[in-house]
Amino acid sequence: MFSRYFFIYVLISFMFILIFGITSFWYFEKMSLFDALWLTIVTIATVVYGDIVAHSTGGRIMTIVLIVGGIGLFFYVINKLITSAVEYRLPDVWRRKRMMNGINNLKEHIIVCGAGRVGQEISTQLKHEGVPFVVIEKNPALTEKLQEKEILHLIGDATIDQTLITTGIHKAKTVIITLPDDTINLFVTITCKDLNPQVRIITRATHPESISRLKRSGANHVIMPAVIAGSRMALMALKPASVAFVQNLTEITTVNLELEELPIYDTSPLAYQEIKNSRLREDFNTQLLAIIRNEKTVVNPQPAEKILPGDLLIVFGSKDNLNELEKYIISPK
Repeated sequence: MFSRYFFIYVLISFMFILIFGITSFWYFEKMSLFDALWLTIVTIATVVYGDIVAHSTGGRIMTIVLIVGGIGLFFYVINKLITSAVEYRLPDVWRRKRMMNGINNLKEHIIVCGAGRVGQEISTQLKHEGVPFVVIEKNPALTEKLQEKEILHLIGDATIDQTLITTGIHKAKTVIITLPDDTINLFVTITCKDLNPQVRIITRATHPESISRLKRSGANHVIMPAVIAGSRMALMALKPASVAFVQNLTEITTVNLELEELPIYDTSPLAYQEIKNSRLREDFNTQLLAIIRNEKTVVNPQPAEKILPGDLLIVFGSKDNLNELEKYIISPK
């Protein structure tokens, strides 16, 4: 809050006033050095005992100068203390206010519970994609990285209803739970579904026996990081080239190619068209990999397959091409 020069300046100023007062009273009042010191101190402190006072005109003038100088130095120090305290606290207050305004404006967003290694990685990818989201983390030390990345976050406990309400659970589209304890993840899942039955929940699990419990409690997807990592490492040993190719597609910073989910509505130009007539490759340079229909996945659909309203197309291509395709799909016929 304060530099060492501030304290040096105050100390030098005080010593100057003190020496000035002692010298003045010694000269004008013919006092001993001790009496001059005593009168200087009580004068600066504006404490009047009356046992020793200035009688000469010069001594009285010096008394006025000392009182003004002492009071001036005192108010300077007080002003500096208050100003520094306000400047130290205000940025934090403004930051919190800006953070809460951002959280309050969220809708159809994602809530990430936990800012550990998994939560940090999720946050990085969501920010890269420009998706609205907020992170809940009760450990302030873990939120420092989020603060550096200017990611919306709330320091709080995801197991508490009010924390979820503050982050807009009633307006949220998805909740991602990354906490390391399956029991806590189960509790958060139940709480989220109780506050918003329509919210989609993706949760982490550590133990296989927790998967069924989490799904029964309302989780739509349960992810086991250890299983995924083990499977990926085994495949890397068996089919390194294939795994490396897939990994490049899923790493957002590696290539400008992405997978996108595009819903089909009744008014979409692609509704009821056969794939061979959709011109996804010719007009948009994209590749249709699969169609999800009635919770079933049709992988590598045939050219004669019709695209129906309610389908979810899994399409591969560059970000720009996928954006153009998305605009085309949502435009009316």
